Amino acid sequence: MASSDSNGTIVNASSNESISGRIDVVSLIVLVSYPKHYRIFAEKELVYEILPNAADSSFVWFGNYSAEKDEHPPVYMDVISRMMRLGYQILGSTGGGGNPAIGDNMSTHTSHYIFSRKRE
Repeated sequence: MASSDSNGTIVNASSNESISGRIDVVSLIVLVSYPKHYRIFAEKELVYEILPNAADSSFVWFGNYSAEKDEHPPVYMDVISRMMRLGYQILGSTGGGGNPAIGDNMSTHTSHYIFSRKRE
């Protein structure tokens, strides 16, 4: 698992190891109109820490989590809540809706969150 330390040096370690200055980064992309349609882009160990009951079959695209493939995923707001309790902070977020000029409406609205957590 790669992360960077406080000096920006790349460090390889498993998520169970405690390394001073380690930074975990997680990306969450949500189709807001469907609160159980989201994807988490992170190392599998981090996803299991956030969603310990995630089904193995829900990991797609090089191990990233897809809620649509999970039988019982929590809604994305519960995921954000869990991440905050685990010490993650939102570094940034963006959102975008449909394009009314081509007939899209806000049902296609997506949000993208970037979370990070520094381990001491």
